[in-house]
Amino acid sequence: MNRKIIKRVLIILAFFILVGIVFGLTRLKRSVPIDPIPTPIEVAEDLQQENQEIEFKLRNAPWQGLRYISGQKEWRFYGVAGETKQIDLIDPMRLVKVYYLESDGDISFTWVTTEIQFPGKPVLSLAAQPIQEDQLIAVQLKGDYVNQNGVFWEDCDSDYCHLAQMIDTILVLDDQGTGISNGFIRYGWEPPTYPMYGFLCWQIELAYPPQGFVSILN
Repeated sequence: MNRKIIKRVLIILAFFILVGIVFGLTRLKRSVPIDPIPTPIEVAEDLQQENQEIEFKLRNAPWQGLRYISGQKEWRFYGVAGETKQIDLIDPMRLVKVYYLESDGDISFTWVTTEIQFPGKPVLSLAAQPIQEDQLIAVQLKGDYVNQNGVFWEDCDSDYCHLAQMIDTILVLDDQGTGISNGFIRYGWEPPTYPMYGFLCWQIELAYPPQGFVSILN
């Protein structure tokens, strides 16, 4: 009789031990972090191809980097248009993401104005034509207030220049009060990649305007 009781007790103990092992393994499995789903190879290849296409367009632009055109009092660089964004910073405005080549040949980007809505006035377009994504564009700063040493917004009395000066000094780059545009022009400091830190309030044209096109900068 005692043997039967002992046998039953041992069977019950073995059962509970087995249940405990299974329960413990289940909890352990749940606690182990699951590796995230890897990025599909197709997506990585698409991004690589997109970067290659942007780089090809930039390297086949009329030139690489920022240049001063003395006869036109103009600073210009070439970029590839990306996505657009609407923001409300000082005044409502629309921006376009612009990819360009850094001095070391890497691709970077910044944001450039395409439209500004001044209160009670028609929308001011800084793009000569509607800009589409992936187009090669010329980003330009031109006017009597521009020379080889940079841009002097205080010499211009338009609403555009007043706004551009405020945007340019959202981010002051040194103790001389150098703003975004002059930091880019004089020292090659890259403009911000985040619009709330500032952007280029410059003008835009297609790199290869259609025949008969009249520039808004003339």
